[in-house]
Amino acid sequence: MAEGGQPAMDPSAAPAAAASPVDAGVAPPGAPETGGSQVGTGGGQDASIGFVTKTYANYVQDIQQAAEGLRQRATALQQEGPAQIQQLQSQIQPQTQELLSALQETQQPVGLATSSVVEIFGWSSILLLGAGIASIIGGYVLSPIFGIFIGRGGAAIFASLVLPGAGAYYLNAEDGSTSATRFQLLVLALAQGILMGHSISYTYLSGQPLGFITPMVIAFAYPLIAGQVGTARAPLLGGAIGAALGVQLLLGIVSGSLSFSYFILSALYSVASGALLQIANKNMTPPSRHHMYQMLLVSSFLFSKALVYGLFGSAGPPKA
Repeated sequence: MAEGGQPAMDPSAAPAAAASPVDAGVAPPGAPETGGSQVGTGGGQDASIGFVTKTYANYVQDIQQAAEGLRQRATALQQEGPAQIQQLQSQIQPQTQELLSALQETQQPVGLATSSVVEIFGWSSILLLGAGIASIIGGYVLSPIFGIFIGRGGAAIFASLVLPGAGAYYLNAEDGSTSATRFQLLVLALAQGILMGHSISYTYLSGQPLGFITPMVIAFAYPLIAGQVGTARAPLLGGAIGAALGVQLLLGIVSGSLSFSYFILSALYSVASGALLQIANKNMTPPSRHHMYQMLLVSSFLFSKALVYGLFGSAGPPKA
């Protein structure tokens, strides 16, 4: 102990200033390394630009490969196209010839049962009546709504081609003689009628027949004529179709709506009905397939209606 009562200091407890000097070239702990940070940032930017460039290069390569694939397919199609078309023609031509021969047949006696004809055309008249009522709703009530989503031309195509095609695919395996299938056909006809009403909305004809009259007259006239002429094809089919056309024209005269468009549409309805009778007799349609012919008849009537409206319709009401 030193004099004056003060304890003696340990030589090892020297001031911190006596420590070895800090090297000026070494950064203190925790100090930012500015030089290294700049190098790292520059390298990151280079890496990012390189990645983007590589990504776009891959996109360009993919597009080039897709274009090359399309070119090869086009070349193959150009080489194989004529052969495929010829093969398709060879497959379709026999069916076309068979259809034409069925439509032109007048000598062979009718083999289709009278009850089948009555069922086909009887229910078809109900379907066309429903489609006619639905077309009024589609044309006057729902057309502004449908106009947002589909044009009038597209609605006509859907009503006469797309919907019946989908219905034929869906109902092909169904039994057409059941009430469930008939109800499905009615729903389909209502949908077709709504779309057809939209397609002909704001289009006017000087006169048009009621579509359901033609199959209804055939359903009543066919068995009566068959009782008189038997199975003779020409007088039986000609008499039934002629009766339907005559009733339509008579109604046009009585109602004062008989015009050129009325006559053309009535004739198209009769031609479609006659063609259907010929095809059904050719195929000897069983009762389980009646629904396919009913769909075909309704679709042919709607197609005829859209055709006549497109050819002879006007944007304003006809002048008296």
